[in-house]
Order: sequence, then C-alpha cells, then structure tokens
Amino acid sequence: NYLGPCDLVASKDGKTVYVANANAEQIAFVDIYSGKVSHSICVPGEPSGVALSPDGEKLYVTCAAAQSTVVVMDVASGSVKVTIAAGHTAMGPAVTPDGKRLYVCNRFNNEVSVIDLEADKELARAPTTREPVAAAVTPDGKLALAANHLPADRADGYDVAAVVTVIETETHQATAIRLPNG
Repeated sequence: NYLGPCDLVASKDGKTVYVANANAEQIAFVDIYSGKVSHSICVPGEPSGVALSPDGEKLYVTCAAAQSTVVVMDVASGSVKVTIAAGHTAMGPAVTPDGKRLYVCNRFNNEVSVIDLEADKELARAPTTREPVAAAVTPDGKLALAANHLPADRADGYDVAAVVTVIETETHQATAIRLPNG
C-alpha cells in the first residue's frame, strides 16, 4: 500500500519528521534516528502540505479538496485541536515568524488564504496569478510569497513565464514578480 508522501517538516529538536501521506490521509511521526514511524494520525482528507508553528507545538496540515480544510494539530498529544475552512485544493502552508498567521495556497481559486491562528478563522484572501502551490513568509513577517504553478500567458507565445505573488502581510495587497521566460 503506497502511502503517498507529499510533504514533510522536521521538529524543532531535530528528532522527528512529520510526513504528510496523501494516499493514506494521515500524518506519520517518524523517528529520525531509528527510521521508524512512531505513530500516525488520521486527518479528514488528503494532506497536501505541513508547517510547524515557531514554538514547535502545533502542526498545520492542509487537506486538499474542493472545500479544503486546515487541521491544527497538537504535536505532543497528536490530537486535532481545530479545523479551519480554506479554498479549493489548499496546499503550501506557511506560518509567520510570530505564529499569529498562516498563509495557505488555494490552488484552483487562484488565491492565498490569510488565516488568523489566534481566532482560528480566515481573515482574507489575496489574489494570485494562477495556481499558487507553495508559500513562504519572510523572516521579518512583512511579506508572504506564493509560487504560481502556471503562467497566465498564452502557451503558444514566445515569452511564457510564471510569477511569484508578493503579499504585504499588513494590507493583504498582492503584486507579482515575473520570472524569466520558460
């Protein structure tokens, strides 16, 4: 049975890797030194991305679907604390350095959800160019970045380039950085 590992993140102490297994709809806790799965936690859908809170106590898991969810999991107990609604095919979660917000790519909505982690709800959605699949937040927390999987250009044109969407975390305003052709 293929579990379908698709994303992972290491614990703060470097002893455990949390692996999102899409086909098995679970998060596996893998002991790095023994190479064995200590335990697995089922999630309510196909996990598509994982991010760890800055303090290492919470795991944020995107579960991709037409009406996706973000699962907030307590690392110590493995229990699911809350689920938060997200957009179509949520993936690529990225948490701010202060742990207050989570940015989630909604691939087929062409948006990034801005989630307030203290209130456990979506605050806003920032538009992207086309199919955001991965996100990151700058170390100062002022910008969130989203990699767009596909360009908005015509496929038969000479200059076809994807973009990175830059989102100002204060205002949720989005701009695009065009990548080189191809």
